[in-house]
Amino acid sequence: MRIVISSHARLLNILRSVVKYRAQQAGFPESDVDWLAMAIDEAAANVIRHAYKNSQNGKLALDIQDFPDRMEFILEDWAPKINPEKVKPRPLDEVRPGGLGTFFIHSFMDSCCFDEHFEAGNRLIMVKYLPRKVSDNNEGTSQKS
Repeated sequence: MRIVISSHARLLNILRSVVKYRAQQAGFPESDVDWLAMAIDEAAANVIRHAYKNSQNGKLALDIQDFPDRMEFILEDWAPKINPEKVKPRPLDEVRPGGLGTFFIHSFMDSCCFDEHFEAGNRLIMVKYLPRKVSDNNEGTSQKS
């Protein structure tokens, strides 16, 4: 699934809703669904704020790919290239508003990296693995009566 929006912060609720719906359908627990939506929201808000410098003339695209064991979220923009080395969370002991988006993204996603080969702008690939399911039927055990 691919969704493209303009770089209006008011449209981020659309991305959150789509992420929540797809994560629920994939079988993530409700708490994970909320964290996934927040992580994607933070990543998209960072694109608007930092890559597009709050311009509403940009575009963002979110691809959501389902796999049996995980979901991949690929966020693309067409803003000027950023230096991935400069995208780091601020120290947690530095008490001030803002600056925790990348901390939340890295804390919740199982992996997160920039695709430096994406020439059109910036591409952030975030992966979240589904929790393993515990079997109810105790496969592999035998009982004698």
